[in-house]
Amino acid sequence: MLYIKSFSNYTEFQEIFGVRVFGEEKARKNKILLALLKDKAVHKRAIESGDFTLLSIKNMVDLKNVCIKKLHESGAKSSKLRYEVNLLGVTYFSDIYSLDSMNGICEDGTPNAVRYVNNENNRPWKMKCGKFYKKLIECTKFGKSLPQEVVTYLCEEFARDWQAYSIGKLPKNKLYVNDNFSDIYDSSRLKGYDEDSDAFVSCMVNKDLHSFYKDAVTAKAAYLEDEDGMIIARCIVWPEVYDKEGNRYRYAERQYAVGCNDVYKQALIDALIQAGEIDCYKKIGAACSDASSIIDIHGNSLADKDFHIDCDLDWDDILSYQDTFKWYSMYHHKAYNYEAGDYSLDVTEGSLDASENGDEEEPDEYDSYHDRDAWEVCTCYYHGNEETVDIEDRDDFVRFNEKWYHEDDVVTCPKCGEKMLNPAYYDEDDDVYESSITGKGYCCEDCRDEAELEYKKEHWHYSDYDDEYYLYANDITTYRQYNCITQEYEDKTISKESLFELIERGDFHEWGGMYFDAINEEVGKPIGYEDLIEFNFAA
Repeated sequence: MLYIKSFSNYTEFQEIFGVRVFGEEKARKNKILLALLKDKAVHKRAIESGDFTLLSIKNMVDLKNVCIKKLHESGAKSSKLRYEVNLLGVTYFSDIYSLDSMNGICEDGTPNAVRYVNNENNRPWKMKCGKFYKKLIECTKFGKSLPQEVVTYLCEEFARDWQAYSIGKLPKNKLYVNDNFSDIYDSSRLKGYDEDSDAFVSCMVNKDLHSFYKDAVTAKAAYLEDEDGMIIARCIVWPEVYDKEGNRYRYAERQYAVGCNDVYKQALIDALIQAGEIDCYKKIGAACSDASSIIDIHGNSLADKDFHIDCDLDWDDILSYQDTFKWYSMYHHKAYNYEAGDYSLDVTEGSLDASENGDEEEPDEYDSYHDRDAWEVCTCYYHGNEETVDIEDRDDFVRFNEKWYHEDDVVTCPKCGEKMLNPAYYDEDDDVYESSITGKGYCCEDCRDEAELEYKKEHWHYSDYDDEYYLYANDITTYRQYNCITQEYEDKTISKESLFELIERGDFHEWGGMYFDAINEEVGKPIGYEDLIEFNFAA
């Protein structure tokens, strides 16, 4: 207490850290700062270094600013932390992480993540911003010395600041709705497209089949362009869709985006809604084979509706693969989202005639998941193993962390509810953190640590002195701690191991069958007990 400069007396202590009452609830002010001031390791380092800055902080704003400054200084002093990481105007240091020209902003527009380079393999990745900041903290000697409550606070503050910053830095995208079908199927116009990537994974790209939308049906091309004029998301809008009652709808489907990113797909749909271009759309993430997964712009399902469009398609006419209106009646010149008519339009051969007669060459790819041939496949993961899957038949798979996983392989974190990989099939290399204490897996170390702490609070036994939980009640005991502000002893818990060490060193004292952390050295009795004759209080 002698070294704490944040307050000088009990009155000032109450002003900064006093308990506030909200109805029946009570909460201590600046609890995180108080945890720092009470931390024995912080006191020890302050005494050894002669730097009492941390013990002089009076508010949470100063706590944040002081810690950020010291994280920078600590990192700069370490020869092991070779890489600079400049975030929000502050230079941090890391042993393996750095930034590329994106300066931490994720290319796919994810605002709550940091894009970074892992210099062990020289590849760009992204990580949740709070988690990334925690790794930067733990790189430094100073960061390792901070109590966990302070580390969590700093990560939460950074996450909030970073998301606000990154959203402001996202490119200003522009919506187009026209008949420019050639561009939305031209790989040179699609951002991030290459044959080996999973960007804009439509089997119709570069196939010169887009004239179908001008010649055979009434449709519009809708797309978002970034500041560089590249298409980051696109879809088809059907302005004349009818139900059996004759009601007209404007419907958007076949949404594709850079990196299959659902954020950009939804951004495109939101832009179309705001522009008044559509009344309904195919649900983001729905499989291409699901022709009924349609919702209106208010989020209501239209799965029970039977829709059709006018379609004038002959045997040899150009045909582009269809997701929704895949059943065709040549006699009525209509295409349906339900089984009607005589022909299927969900074919990749380019025309009904080619599909019927097999004029096109045979598929030359192998779908290992379905055990059959396919025109085009991509890598998916099933129960931890790689599989090749037909890109037009991924109903069993979902997009997660820029890869395709079987729906059984993606679960929710039991702590925060975020999506994560199934601990039954994946491990720490896949950002799955299992706990031997709770017996569950979590999406990050923070969630695992928080869950373990909650479990310990409920099932284990706490030692005030050690600030740790112990599995067995027999591992801890009680002692009396002297409060120099109230000038009274308070009952506290301590591990027996620590207690015996302290008694052996002479730092703790036994008197009357009880243990004390401070006594009146002149008379050898606890403070305030000077006139009492020693006897066994525990008897």
